Amino acid sequence: SKGEVVARVSPPEMRTVSTRREQYYAYKDWRGVALAKEFVLAKLKNQHALLGTFAKARKDNNPELAKEIYKLRSEHELWINEVSKIESSNVDSIRESLMGIEGAASSIYWLAVANLIPKEFQFKGRSGRHALDPVNAMLNYGYGILEGEVWRAVYFAGLDPYGGFLHADRPGKPSLVLDLMEEFRQQLIDKTIVKLICKGSVKPSNFIVKEDGCKLSDEARRILVKEVLEKFERYIVIGNERITWSDLILSQARKIGKFLRGEISRYEGFWFRW
Repeated sequence: SKGEVVARVSPPEMRTVSTRREQYYAYKDWRGVALAKEFVLAKLKNQHALLGTFAKARKDNNPELAKEIYKLRSEHELWINEVSKIESSNVDSIRESLMGIEGAASSIYWLAVANLIPKEFQFKGRSGRHALDPVNAMLNYGYGILEGEVWRAVYFAGLDPYGGFLHADRPGKPSLVLDLMEEFRQQLIDKTIVKLICKGSVKPSNFIVKEDGCKLSDEARRILVKEVLEKFERYIVIGNERITWSDLILSQARKIGKFLRGEISRYEGFWFRW
């Protein structure tokens, strides 16, 4: 009930090794830097776009709240501009700076989101893996679902799930999966959870709160899983293309592979225009 991936079933390893070989080489050259920057940039742009969506939706019914969200959104935008200033030929030398920018921007983003959540949910901001409130418990569970979907995409693109660029190597952590997840957390999970809460689909009574943390009840889990899985199969329009979210995740994973193999000159992270 904590949203952690404990097992997965997959076919035998992909037989093509060229993509993975380039993936490992890229860690030490400019491609690793380019990918790490794009993952952060896409995440921040998606956060920025979602704050715009939240503010716009409340402009008529709650103008004061909308004004506060727009104000925080402007502060958040300053950090987006910092990403392009970071230059290096090696991702290890810029990871700390990129994570610092991501952390500062995300603090503003979660402060804005906290303004949207009813007080009874006791949400004060993102707490990470150890959830003490219903919102963080839902976020953790939702991200667990997303992790499985992104893992599938990374696998079918012929990439090594553990060979990331933005996230440092840690035993048992699929760092490339975590990298690509950054592009999709906001639109697929954060937005879904805020909607479920604000529409009253889930209530504080749907959660089990103890001293050691907060867990979803079976009912809350059922509601969240249904909503997220349905969203994966919903169509959106990107440029002139109509595509499901699930296929978009796979498309981005394949673009990473193409970039690493030199088939395209630049990898562009996904972000949703609001």
